[in-house]
Amino acid sequence: MIPGPSEVDPEVLSVMARPVLPHYGSEWGQIHVETCNKLKRIFNTNQSVLLLPGPGNAAIDLAVGNLVEPGNKALNVLNGFFGGVFRNSIEMHGGKSIDIKADIGKAVSPDEIRHKLSEERDIKAVFAVHSETSTGVLNPVKEIGEICREFDVLYVVDTISSFSGIEVRMDDWNIDICIGYASKALGSVNGVVPVAISDRAWKVALHRRTPMRARFLNLQVWKKFIDEWGSWGHPFPSSMPCSVILALKRATELALEEGLENRYRRHYIAGKATRDGLRNLGFQIVPKEEEASSTITAARVPSDVDIGKLKGILNERFDILIAEMGALTGVKGIRIGHMGVTASVMYVIPTIAAIEVALAELGVDVKPGSGVAAAMDVFEKQYR
Repeated sequence: MIPGPSEVDPEVLSVMARPVLPHYGSEWGQIHVETCNKLKRIFNTNQSVLLLPGPGNAAIDLAVGNLVEPGNKALNVLNGFFGGVFRNSIEMHGGKSIDIKADIGKAVSPDEIRHKLSEERDIKAVFAVHSETSTGVLNPVKEIGEICREFDVLYVVDTISSFSGIEVRMDDWNIDICIGYASKALGSVNGVVPVAISDRAWKVALHRRTPMRARFLNLQVWKKFIDEWGSWGHPFPSSMPCSVILALKRATELALEEGLENRYRRHYIAGKATRDGLRNLGFQIVPKEEEASSTITAARVPSDVDIGKLKGILNERFDILIAEMGALTGVKGIRIGHMGVTASVMYVIPTIAAIEVALAELGVDVKPGSGVAAAMDVFEKQYR
Protein backbone atom coordinates (compact mmCIF):
# COMPACT_ATOMS: atom_id res chain seq x y z
CA MET A 1 0.00 0.00 0.00
CA ILE A 2 2.89 2.37 -0.73
CA PRO A 3 2.60 5.08 -3.40
CA GLY A 4 4.50 3.01 -5.95
CA PRO A 5 5.52 0.56 -7.05
CA SER A 6 1.98 -0.72 -6.79
CA GLU A 7 0.55 -4.22 -6.94
CA VAL A 8 0.64 -5.63 -10.47
CA ASP A 9 -2.32 -7.36 -12.07
CA PRO A 10 -1.61 -11.08 -12.70
CA GLU A 11 -2.49 -10.57 -16.38
CA VAL A 12 0.27 -7.99 -16.63
CA LEU A 13 2.80 -10.22 -14.89
CA SER A 14 1.96 -13.15 -17.14
CA VAL A 15 2.87 -11.14 -20.22
CA MET A 16 6.42 -10.79 -18.91
CA ALA A 17 6.83 -14.58 -18.93
CA ARG A 18 6.70 -14.66 -22.73
CA PRO A 19 9.90 -15.15 -24.74
CA VAL A 20 11.99 -11.99 -24.96
CA LEU A 21 11.53 -10.08 -28.21
CA PRO A 22 14.21 -8.09 -30.05
CA HIS A 23 13.76 -4.32 -29.82
CA TYR A 24 13.55 -3.82 -33.58
CA GLY A 25 11.99 -5.35 -36.64
CA SER A 26 8.48 -5.33 -38.08
CA GLU A 27 6.88 -7.26 -35.20
CA TRP A 28 8.35 -5.00 -32.54
CA GLY A 29 7.66 -1.88 -34.59
CA GLN A 30 3.95 -2.73 -34.67
CA ILE A 31 3.85 -3.46 -30.93
CA HIS A 32 5.62 -0.18 -30.21
CA VAL A 33 3.17 1.84 -32.30
CA GLU A 34 0.14 0.08 -30.80
CA THR A 35 1.41 0.73 -27.27
CA CYS A 36 1.99 4.42 -27.93
CA ASN A 37 -1.42 4.83 -29.56
CA LYS A 38 -3.19 3.21 -26.61
CA LEU A 39 -1.30 5.44 -24.18
CA LYS A 40 -2.46 8.50 -26.12
CA ARG A 41 -6.00 7.72 -24.95
CA ILE A 42 -4.94 7.97 -21.32
CA PHE A 43 -3.01 11.19 -21.98
CA ASN A 44 -6.04 12.43 -23.98
CA THR A 45 -3.77 13.65 -26.73
CA ASN A 46 -3.25 13.54 -30.47
CA GLN A 47 0.43 14.44 -29.98
CA SER A 48 3.36 12.01 -30.03
CA VAL A 49 4.22 9.58 -27.23
CA LEU A 50 7.72 8.29 -26.48
CA LEU A 51 8.54 5.22 -24.42
CA LEU A 52 11.57 6.25 -22.37
CA PRO A 53 13.54 3.41 -20.73
CA GLY A 54 14.36 4.22 -17.13
CA PRO A 55 12.76 5.83 -14.07
CA GLY A 56 10.56 8.89 -13.76
CA ASN A 57 13.60 11.04 -12.97
CA ALA A 58 14.93 10.36 -16.46
CA ALA A 59 11.72 11.77 -17.92
CA ILE A 60 12.02 14.84 -15.68
CA ASP A 61 15.53 15.46 -17.01
CA LEU A 62 14.37 14.88 -20.59
CA ALA A 63 11.60 17.48 -20.25
CA VAL A 64 13.72 20.08 -18.49
CA GLY A 65 16.92 19.47 -20.43
CA ASN A 66 15.34 19.85 -23.86
CA LEU A 67 13.28 22.96 -23.09
CA VAL A 68 15.45 24.90 -20.64
CA GLU A 69 18.68 26.41 -21.91
CA PRO A 70 21.32 28.16 -19.79
CA GLY A 71 19.95 31.47 -18.55
CA ASN A 72 16.29 30.65 -19.23
CA LYS A 73 13.74 31.43 -16.54
CA ALA A 74 11.30 28.69 -15.57
CA LEU A 75 8.32 29.00 -13.24
CA ASN A 76 8.11 25.99 -10.93
CA VAL A 77 5.25 24.85 -8.70
CA LEU A 78 6.92 23.95 -5.40
CA ASN A 79 4.72 22.47 -2.69
CA GLY A 80 6.41 19.16 -2.06
CA PHE A 81 9.46 16.99 -2.63
CA PHE A 82 8.79 16.25 -6.30
CA GLY A 83 8.32 19.89 -7.18
CA GLY A 84 11.82 20.17 -5.77
CA VAL A 85 13.03 17.56 -8.26
CA PHE A 86 11.91 19.85 -11.09
CA ARG A 87 13.68 22.74 -9.38
CA ASN A 88 16.95 20.81 -9.07
CA SER A 89 16.82 19.75 -12.71
CA ILE A 90 16.12 23.29 -13.91
CA GLU A 91 19.12 24.61 -12.01
CA MET A 92 21.40 21.77 -13.11
CA HIS A 93 20.61 22.58 -16.73
CA GLY A 94 21.61 26.21 -16.18
CA GLY A 95 18.12 27.66 -15.86
CA LYS A 96 16.73 29.94 -13.16
CA SER A 97 13.89 28.37 -11.17
CA ILE A 98 11.32 30.90 -10.04
CA ASP A 99 9.32 29.01 -7.44
CA ILE A 100 5.63 29.41 -6.71
CA LYS A 101 5.45 27.96 -3.23
CA ALA A 102 2.68 26.66 -1.03
CA ASP A 103 2.86 25.24 2.46
CA ILE A 104 3.01 21.48 2.98
CA GLY A 105 -0.42 20.05 2.28
CA LYS A 106 -1.71 22.96 0.23
CA ALA A 107 -2.19 23.34 -3.51
CA VAL A 108 -0.68 26.34 -5.27
CA SER A 109 -2.84 29.28 -6.26
CA PRO A 110 -3.33 29.81 -10.01
CA ASP A 111 -3.62 33.54 -9.29
CA GLU A 112 -0.04 33.57 -8.03
CA ILE A 113 1.11 31.97 -11.26
CA ARG A 114 -0.79 34.52 -13.34
CA HIS A 115 0.69 37.34 -11.28
CA LYS A 116 4.26 36.08 -11.67
CA LEU A 117 3.86 35.56 -15.43
CA SER A 118 2.54 39.11 -15.70
CA GLU A 119 5.44 40.40 -13.64
CA GLU A 120 8.22 38.55 -15.49
CA ARG A 121 7.44 38.36 -19.18
CA ASP A 122 10.57 36.40 -20.15
CA ILE A 123 9.62 33.13 -18.45
CA LYS A 124 10.02 30.30 -20.95
CA ALA A 125 8.17 27.42 -19.30
CA VAL A 126 6.02 26.43 -16.35
CA PHE A 127 6.60 23.14 -14.51
CA ALA A 128 4.04 21.48 -12.22
CA VAL A 129 3.42 18.18 -10.46
CA HIS A 130 -0.18 16.99 -10.82
CA SER A 131 -0.43 14.67 -7.81
CA GLU A 132 2.34 15.66 -5.37
CA THR A 133 3.30 12.21 -4.13
CA SER A 134 5.04 13.47 -0.99
CA THR A 135 1.95 15.20 0.44
CA GLY A 136 -1.10 13.73 -1.30
CA VAL A 137 -2.02 17.13 -2.77
CA LEU A 138 -3.61 17.54 -6.20
CA ASN A 139 -2.46 20.71 -7.94
CA PRO A 140 -4.82 22.66 -10.28
CA VAL A 141 -3.01 21.72 -13.49
CA LYS A 142 -6.02 22.42 -15.70
CA GLU A 143 -6.29 26.00 -14.45
CA ILE A 144 -2.53 26.48 -14.70
CA GLY A 145 -2.70 25.29 -18.32
CA GLU A 146 -5.29 27.94 -19.14
CA ILE A 147 -2.93 30.59 -17.75
CA CYS A 148 0.01 29.19 -19.73
CA ARG A 149 -2.09 29.43 -22.90
CA GLU A 150 -2.94 33.02 -22.04
CA PHE A 151 0.75 33.94 -21.69
CA ASP A 152 1.98 31.62 -24.48
CA VAL A 153 4.56 29.78 -22.36
CA LEU A 154 5.55 26.13 -22.47
CA TYR A 155 3.91 23.86 -19.91
CA VAL A 156 5.30 20.62 -18.45
CA VAL A 157 3.32 18.40 -16.08
CA ASP A 158 4.48 15.43 -14.02
CA THR A 159 1.51 13.03 -13.78
CA ILE A 160 3.67 10.22 -12.41
CA SER A 161 1.43 9.34 -9.45
CA SER A 162 -1.88 10.24 -11.12
CA PHE A 163 -1.52 8.69 -14.59
CA SER A 164 -4.62 6.58 -15.35
CA GLY A 165 -6.02 7.11 -11.83
CA ILE A 166 -6.97 10.79 -12.18
CA GLU A 167 -8.06 12.48 -15.37
CA VAL A 168 -5.48 14.38 -17.38
CA ARG A 169 -6.31 16.02 -20.71
CA MET A 170 -3.03 16.98 -22.31
CA ASP A 171 -4.37 18.74 -25.39
CA ASP A 172 -7.33 20.48 -23.74
CA TRP A 173 -5.16 21.66 -20.84
CA ASN A 174 -2.41 23.05 -23.08
CA ILE A 175 0.29 20.69 -21.79
CA ASP A 176 3.45 20.53 -23.92
CA ILE A 177 5.23 17.65 -22.17
CA CYS A 178 3.23 15.27 -19.99
CA ILE A 179 5.09 12.61 -18.02
CA GLY A 180 3.13 9.45 -17.27
CA TYR A 181 4.23 6.35 -15.38
CA ALA A 182 3.96 2.58 -15.48
CA SER A 183 4.17 1.24 -11.94
CA LYS A 184 1.82 3.43 -9.94
CA ALA A 185 -1.87 3.92 -10.81
CA LEU A 186 -1.50 2.09 -14.12
CA GLY A 187 -0.36 -1.02 -12.24
CA SER A 188 2.43 -2.13 -14.53
CA VAL A 189 6.16 -2.70 -13.95
CA ASN A 190 8.85 -0.06 -13.48
CA GLY A 191 11.43 0.36 -16.24
CA VAL A 192 9.82 2.48 -18.95
CA VAL A 193 8.12 5.88 -18.79
CA PRO A 194 5.50 7.07 -21.30
CA VAL A 195 6.12 10.71 -22.21
CA ALA A 196 3.72 12.71 -24.41
CA ILE A 197 5.29 15.60 -26.32
CA SER A 198 3.49 18.36 -28.22
CA ASP A 199 4.50 19.63 -31.65
CA ARG A 200 5.43 22.93 -30.02
CA ALA A 201 7.78 21.24 -27.54
CA TRP A 202 9.41 19.29 -30.37
CA LYS A 203 9.97 22.53 -32.28
CA VAL A 204 11.61 24.20 -29.30
CA ALA A 205 13.84 21.18 -28.61
CA LEU A 206 14.91 20.85 -32.25
CA HIS A 207 15.81 24.55 -32.63
CA ARG A 208 17.81 25.22 -29.48
CA ARG A 209 20.36 28.03 -29.48
CA THR A 210 22.80 25.95 -27.45
CA PRO A 211 23.51 22.22 -27.79
CA MET A 212 22.09 19.93 -25.15
CA ARG A 213 24.92 18.17 -23.34
CA ALA A 214 23.37 14.73 -23.52
CA ARG A 215 22.67 12.01 -26.05
CA PHE A 216 20.15 9.55 -24.63
CA LEU A 217 17.76 12.24 -23.29
CA ASN A 218 18.27 14.55 -26.26
CA LEU A 219 15.12 14.90 -28.36
CA GLN A 220 17.23 15.90 -31.37
CA VAL A 221 18.80 12.45 -31.19
CA TRP A 222 15.40 10.78 -30.74
CA LYS A 223 14.07 12.66 -33.78
CA LYS A 224 16.98 11.42 -35.89
CA PHE A 225 16.19 7.80 -34.98
CA ILE A 226 12.45 8.29 -35.50
CA ASP A 227 13.09 9.65 -38.99
CA GLU A 228 15.90 7.34 -40.07
CA TRP A 229 15.24 4.06 -38.24
CA GLY A 230 11.53 4.21 -37.54
CA SER A 231 10.61 2.40 -40.76
CA TRP A 232 12.21 -0.82 -39.50
CA GLY A 233 10.83 -0.68 -35.98
CA HIS A 234 13.64 1.16 -34.15
CA PRO A 235 12.44 4.76 -33.53
CA PHE A 236 14.60 5.22 -30.41
CA PRO A 237 18.32 5.73 -29.72
CA SER A 238 18.96 2.75 -27.44
CA SER A 239 17.91 -0.80 -26.70
CA MET A 240 14.46 -1.17 -25.12
CA PRO A 241 13.12 -3.28 -22.21
CA CYS A 242 10.73 -5.19 -24.44
CA SER A 243 9.20 -7.40 -21.75
CA VAL A 244 8.49 -4.36 -19.60
CA ILE A 245 6.89 -2.59 -22.56
CA LEU A 246 4.68 -5.62 -23.24
CA ALA A 247 3.57 -5.37 -19.59
CA LEU A 248 2.90 -1.66 -20.06
CA LYS A 249 0.83 -2.41 -23.16
CA ARG A 250 -1.33 -4.96 -21.31
CA ALA A 251 -1.79 -2.67 -18.30
CA THR A 252 -2.89 0.11 -20.65
CA GLU A 253 -5.35 -2.23 -22.35
CA LEU A 254 -6.81 -3.24 -18.99
CA ALA A 255 -7.26 0.42 -18.04
CA LEU A 256 -9.04 1.16 -21.30
CA GLU A 257 -11.20 -1.96 -21.00
CA GLU A 258 -12.29 -0.85 -17.53
CA GLY A 259 -13.18 2.57 -18.94
CA LEU A 260 -11.28 5.66 -17.87
CA GLU A 261 -14.27 7.35 -16.20
CA ASN A 262 -14.96 4.15 -14.23
CA ARG A 263 -11.32 3.97 -13.29
CA TYR A 264 -11.17 7.59 -12.12
CA ARG A 265 -14.27 7.03 -10.00
CA ARG A 266 -12.83 3.85 -8.48
CA HIS A 267 -9.70 5.71 -7.42
CA TYR A 268 -11.72 8.62 -6.04
CA ILE A 269 -13.85 6.29 -3.92
CA ALA A 270 -10.83 4.39 -2.61
CA GLY A 271 -9.12 7.64 -1.68
CA LYS A 272 -12.13 9.04 0.13
CA ALA A 273 -12.65 5.77 1.99
CA THR A 274 -9.01 5.74 3.09
CA ARG A 275 -9.15 9.32 4.32
CA ASP A 276 -12.43 8.86 6.20
CA GLY A 277 -11.16 5.67 7.81
CA LEU A 278 -7.95 7.33 9.00
CA ARG A 279 -9.78 10.39 10.33
CA ASN A 280 -11.92 8.16 12.53
CA LEU A 281 -8.73 6.69 13.98
CA GLY A 282 -7.30 10.05 14.99
CA PHE A 283 -5.14 10.81 11.94
CA GLN A 284 -5.10 14.30 10.44
CA ILE A 285 -5.31 14.24 6.64
CA VAL A 286 -2.65 16.59 5.27
CA PRO A 287 -4.52 18.29 2.38
CA LYS A 288 -8.03 19.69 2.40
CA GLU A 289 -10.58 17.23 1.04
CA GLU A 290 -11.12 19.21 -2.16
CA GLU A 291 -7.35 19.23 -2.84
CA ALA A 292 -6.69 15.58 -1.99
CA SER A 293 -5.27 13.19 -4.58
CA SER A 294 -7.31 10.13 -5.50
CA THR A 295 -4.24 7.90 -5.67
CA ILE A 296 -2.36 8.67 -2.45
CA THR A 297 -3.31 9.74 1.06
CA ALA A 298 -0.90 11.57 3.36
CA ALA A 299 -1.83 11.85 7.03
CA ARG A 300 -0.24 13.13 10.23
CA VAL A 301 -0.23 10.44 12.88
CA PRO A 302 -1.51 10.91 16.45
CA SER A 303 1.22 12.56 18.53
CA ASP A 304 1.82 9.53 20.75
CA VAL A 305 2.30 7.04 17.90
CA ASP A 306 5.75 5.78 16.92
CA ILE A 307 5.64 5.53 13.12
CA GLY A 308 8.41 2.96 13.00
CA LYS A 309 6.53 0.66 15.34
CA LEU A 310 3.26 1.23 13.46
CA LYS A 311 4.91 0.30 10.15
CA GLY A 312 6.59 -2.68 11.76
CA ILE A 313 3.33 -4.16 13.03
CA LEU A 314 1.64 -3.66 9.67
CA ASN A 315 4.52 -5.26 7.81
CA GLU A 316 5.36 -8.15 10.13
CA ARG A 317 1.86 -9.09 11.26
CA PHE A 318 -0.22 -8.28 8.18
CA ASP A 319 2.26 -8.14 5.27
CA ILE A 320 1.12 -4.59 4.54
CA LEU A 321 3.69 -1.96 3.61
CA ILE A 322 3.00 1.78 3.95
CA ALA A 323 5.33 4.76 3.52
CA GLU A 324 6.38 7.70 5.68
CA MET A 325 6.26 11.43 4.96
CA GLY A 326 9.21 12.49 7.08
CA ALA A 327 12.13 11.87 4.74
CA LEU A 328 10.41 13.86 2.00
CA THR A 329 8.70 16.64 3.95
CA GLY A 330 9.92 16.66 7.55
CA VAL A 331 6.34 16.01 8.67
CA LYS A 332 5.59 13.15 11.06
CA GLY A 333 3.12 11.26 8.96
CA ILE A 334 2.33 8.29 6.77
CA ARG A 335 1.51 7.88 3.10
CA ILE A 336 -0.83 5.21 1.79
CA GLY A 337 -1.11 4.44 -1.91
CA HIS A 338 -4.49 3.40 -3.29
CA MET A 339 -3.65 3.07 -6.94
CA GLY A 340 -4.24 0.59 -9.70
CA VAL A 341 -5.12 -2.79 -8.21
CA THR A 342 -5.08 -1.44 -4.63
CA ALA A 343 -7.74 1.23 -5.30
CA SER A 344 -10.27 -1.30 -4.09
CA VAL A 345 -12.33 -2.26 -1.06
CA MET A 346 -10.36 -5.53 -1.05
CA TYR A 347 -7.16 -3.64 -0.21
CA VAL A 348 -8.31 -0.49 1.58
CA ILE A 349 -10.46 -2.19 4.23
CA PRO A 350 -7.80 -4.72 5.34
CA THR A 351 -5.31 -1.86 5.55
CA ILE A 352 -7.56 0.26 7.78
CA ALA A 353 -8.37 -2.80 9.89
CA ALA A 354 -4.67 -3.57 10.34
CA ILE A 355 -3.99 0.03 11.36
CA GLU A 356 -6.74 -0.25 13.98
CA VAL A 357 -5.07 -3.33 15.44
CA ALA A 358 -1.63 -1.72 15.34
CA LEU A 359 -2.85 1.40 17.14
CA ALA A 360 -4.48 -0.68 19.85
CA GLU A 361 -1.24 -2.62 20.34
CA LEU A 362 0.62 0.67 20.66
CA GLY A 363 -1.69 1.77 23.46
CA VAL A 364 -3.84 4.22 21.50
CA ASP A 365 -7.43 4.44 22.66
CA VAL A 366 -9.39 3.56 19.51
CA LYS A 367 -12.92 2.31 19.19
CA PRO A 368 -12.69 -1.13 17.55
CA GLY A 369 -14.13 -1.11 14.04
CA SER A 370 -14.53 2.68 13.87
CA GLY A 371 -12.05 3.20 11.04
CA VAL A 372 -13.33 0.24 9.05
CA ALA A 373 -16.93 1.40 9.52
CA ALA A 374 -16.15 4.87 8.18
CA ALA A 375 -14.29 3.48 5.17
CA MET A 376 -16.99 0.90 4.42
CA ASP A 377 -19.64 3.61 4.59
CA VAL A 378 -17.93 5.39 1.69
CA PHE A 379 -17.75 2.23 -0.42
CA GLU A 380 -21.37 1.29 0.31
CA LYS A 381 -22.76 4.75 -0.47
CA GLN A 382 -20.68 5.31 -3.57
CA TYR A 383 -21.41 1.93 -5.12
CA ARG A 384 -25.06 1.81 -4.08
